[in-house]
Amino acid sequence: MNLLKSEWRKFVYVRANWGLVIAATFISALSVAVTPFIIDSQGEMFGFGLDSQEAIDSVYANGISGYVFAIILGIMLMAGEFRHGTAVATFLTAPKRGSVVLAKLVIAALSGILLMLVSALVSFLAGYIALLQFPEAASPSETLFLNTITASVIGGAVLAIIGVALGTLVRNQMLAIVGALVYLFIIDPVLLALLPDAGKWLPSGLITAMLAIDVDAAQLGIDTNSYLSPWLATVVLVAYGAVFAVTAWATSLKRDIE
Repeated sequence: MNLLKSEWRKFVYVRANWGLVIAATFISALSVAVTPFIIDSQGEMFGFGLDSQEAIDSVYANGISGYVFAIILGIMLMAGEFRHGTAVATFLTAPKRGSVVLAKLVIAALSGILLMLVSALVSFLAGYIALLQFPEAASPSETLFLNTITASVIGGAVLAIIGVALGTLVRNQMLAIVGALVYLFIIDPVLLALLPDAGKWLPSGLITAMLAIDVDAAQLGIDTNSYLSPWLATVVLVAYGAVFAVTAWATSLKRDIE
């Protein structure tokens, strides 16, 4: 319990962590707010307009756009110890390395959930305000907000845990963050677009599947009907988190602390 309190204080008192929460909220809210205007002006490209439910669902679904910051947060919680030279003190205070990593994984999951919840809720408000400018806009599906919150909670927790694992494996904080960004912004989207059957098993495809939205935009190469079911996507994403958590724990027991 003391370890959890200590790790929680580290999260709370490091201003960079709150900077990530603010950045995630801003990006998510902006993404949701501008989407109605893009769909309204480029409806033919998307294959639907704001008078369709799938368009409105697509607008609000962008509320999960901040998930990239969850993995960065996890990386900073772990790799930050090595960057700032506090790792030795941390592990000397609690010689059982596994307990330290476990505490970091728990706090990372909680902080990832917090980050995603704040960004998603603010994004809903931004989307509502933006859609007021379009009287013809349809209503979202009944389960959209619940599904988005669920995806935010699980996605935020899992990606933050993956971040801790990356911070354990790649102790250079900047290198770990750059590697994560390259994967999330380049490798993952490319695989999802070029190899949809394989891409749907990757994090972004799994989180999108959890939203259970019905979007078929052939012009953009998006067809959520081919994605996994929400429940299966949830199980696979949680399994990813479990694998990375075990990897982080096992790695911390074997490597020297410098």
